[in-house]
Amino acid sequence: MLKKLAMAALAASALAAVRKRSSGKGEADLWAEATRGPGSVSTPGA
Repeated sequence: MLKKLAMAALAASALAAVRKRSSGKGEADLWAEATRGPGSVSTPGA
């Protein structure tokens, strides 16, 4: 029983880590899209 609980916790934490990594990549892609191209926003120092 305890082994199953530990495996479930490990799987949940791995899933959370993957989701966090993929969401961070999505935000970076949105930032790149917003700061480049003809309709881009101005960035200070650029």
